[in-house]
Amino acid sequence: MRKFIILFLFISNFIAPSNGQRCSTDELYEQHLQEFPELAERALELENNLQRQIATQAGQRDGVITIPVVVHILYTKEEENIPELQVFAQLEVLNEDFRLLNETVPNIPGEFKSLAADTEIEFCLASLDPDGLPTTGINRVETTVETIIDVTNTKSGRRPRALYTELGGADAWDTEHYLNIWVGEGGQLLGAATNIAVSDFLPEEDGIVIDYKVFGNNCSFDSSNPDDPINPYNLGRTATHEIGHYFNLRHPWGNCDGDDKDFVDDTPRQASPYFGCPSYPQMSCGSSDMYMNFMNYSDDACMSMFTQGQKERMLATLAGPRAGLKESVGCALLNAPQPFSDEAILVYPNPAVNCLHIDFNAEIPGDIDVEMYNSLGQVVYHIVESSRNFRSIDTSKFANGIYFVSFRAAKQTITKTVMVMN
Repeated sequence: MRKFIILFLFISNFIAPSNGQRCSTDELYEQHLQEFPELAERALELENNLQRQIATQAGQRDGVITIPVVVHILYTKEEENIPELQVFAQLEVLNEDFRLLNETVPNIPGEFKSLAADTEIEFCLASLDPDGLPTTGINRVETTVETIIDVTNTKSGRRPRALYTELGGADAWDTEHYLNIWVGEGGQLLGAATNIAVSDFLPEEDGIVIDYKVFGNNCSFDSSNPDDPINPYNLGRTATHEIGHYFNLRHPWGNCDGDDKDFVDDTPRQASPYFGCPSYPQMSCGSSDMYMNFMNYSDDACMSMFTQGQKERMLATLAGPRAGLKESVGCALLNAPQPFSDEAILVYPNPAVNCLHIDFNAEIPGDIDVEMYNSLGQVVYHIVESSRNFRSIDTSKFANGIYFVSFRAAKQTITKTVMVMN
């Protein structure tokens, strides 16, 4: 076990992507530290407790843990008032990433495959609110707050407006029992999470904030345009990364010598963050780097995994300071499985630009045979996959025009008509 008793700051040196800073969690913690000097001592205490919990829980499992989520959508413009489908798509991405079911798992290099973890953590949109009333888990608020991700307010003692109804934003739901996600215009910042120690001082600000353009599996970006605001973070993994922070994970890079930066044994030492889609292998600190880890800064399409050590750290957090999430009844009214019907399958956007997203709103048994063919009856795409694993069709190479997508499962066939306009 690497040495872990160390006073830490979440402060990193990195080169931000040209189209927006991927993660501002470190900067947010630094500002909170200036506001609450005793925060450092509390963070150290929590780290010591966490390490004891990790040692105690070895081999123990509670089964799959489902986390209730409330999404606060703050908008000043109509395009910021994202549709429900975009929220559903984000929850789907989270469940795939945290359960090791994402489509990039086969890309994990052989040396890291045995370290890849099904974290046994899932997420649902809350079906009961803190007052016990039915809810969709989506809270829409029209606001005058222009930028929801603000890492400078706390330095002067001012509160971030997006997190308070009285300041024009949206109050958090009971942060002990719900994961609060605020979505809106992020400016040049893509996402940030509250450090777990800060929740003792500012429980009303506990959660994560995400730019609406990188929330969900967003098909409508221009893959040929490097200046597109969501390129290359269009697959929903900013939320995966920030929720990793929310569960007490840290960035895996830092000095090659000295104490660990992330306190996880099976994430290799790494000198600096990775951006883009690196080719394997990448080396630093005398070993191969895990640039495909969700806590790195790689493009969404090149992220694949949490490690077994990161899983243990997250589960220890859920057994300790975030134990209230396991006790929550926020997911108590989950919808029963729907029949396999036309309404059970959503395809969007339509017209499709670059990719067509598939959302299954039903428990569909077995594999689904998905076939897409053009107006001449020629098959242009075919796959057999489970509804849980299947997510999107790359249409970027298809000619513009009308296409038909058929879904065959359980002795039923449903066909959707879509337009491709790349």
